Amino acid sequence: MDLKQRISEQRPRENSGSRSANRFDYQKDWAILKLIELHKTGEDYLLVMDYYDDIVIFDSESDPKNMEFFQIKTSGGNWTLNKLLKRKKGESGLLPSIIGKMYGCKLQFPNHTLSLNFVSNSFLSIDLKDKKTKSLTKRDIPFSEICDKKLAIIINQIKEEHSLTEVPDFLELTFFKVSDLILNDREIYVRGKLSDFLEELNPKGTFKISLVYNTLFDEVKRKNNFEGNIANFDELSQRKGIGRSHFSSIIKNFTNDDSKLEKMWSLTENRLNAEGVPLVEIMELQEAWDTYKVEKMDLTNQYLQDIRKTINKIVLNYRANKSLYKDIIQPAFKDFVAKKQVDIYPEHYIKAIILMELYGI
Repeated sequence: MDLKQRISEQRPRENSGSRSANRFDYQKDWAILKLIELHKTGEDYLLVMDYYDDIVIFDSESDPKNMEFFQIKTSGGNWTLNKLLKRKKGESGLLPSIIGKMYGCKLQFPNHTLSLNFVSNSFLSIDLKDKKTKSLTKRDIPFSEICDKKLAIIINQIKEEHSLTEVPDFLELTFFKVSDLILNDREIYVRGKLSDFLEELNPKGTFKISLVYNTLFDEVKRKNNFEGNIANFDELSQRKGIGRSHFSSIIKNFTNDDSKLEKMWSLTENRLNAEGVPLVEIMELQEAWDTYKVEKMDLTNQYLQDIRKTINKIVLNYRANKSLYKDIIQPAFKDFVAKKQVDIYPEHYIKAIILMELYGI
């Protein structure tokens, strides 16, 4: 059975719903950092939030073959084996431990699981096979490096929690990872990583990092908190996931070369002057152009994004016309007013949108 078919048949072991909305925003910031990391590899991916596990990463956004599971937990102190194996009481009995939940993902997808990962801001205090190495100095601990005595305890509890008769196969693919993301300074850290990432994509660009961060965070939150039913992989991707193509479309809004925009305005200004458009009108358009080129990047402003889509359709009817102002801007604006009789944006702002949609920028 292929992975997409198995996803259609496997429901999460618990209906988590919006429980993650009440967690620290640490998990969402970690997801943004992971998206940057995945995107920089050049490989295909799909990151899914709060379904099967806190984070699940597929190796393709359209036809996945394998997946990795990540539990993201914060702690004010170091982790111990007792904490990882502790089971709380539920309404109908004991709930799975952290490690029990991790192995539960492997049981659901035995042939497609590449790794099981526990990620935290704190270290793990546990004895290792290599007695000279202290676990509190390691940011990445494969479970295969844990001492035999502790491994026996882990194995016995997994067998008990999942009613297994054989030794579970999980050592080589289970990891404890300490994230570089600090709990108290997480937002500053993520903004810095975003700035570096955008600069790599477009060294000449100027970016409003707060706008980039807020847009990505809100998109991650929206996907994370979706509570509806998921019937198949395609719905999972659409409702709960961010893949390479979607992440690219978001980032593209923030990586436009300012020099290109300046050149486009210069050409526009020359054309408007040649058509005899009044200087005051041109100045109003330029001011609106400069304002809109920043505000259009805010993908969380759904009202503005809907206006863009409306204007894009209107402009299609006028692309072949010759006079920029008389035969394109003016009639397109009149069409927009007819469709949107009341609007919060002023006339020249709408005309600036018409220009950019005309140019496809």
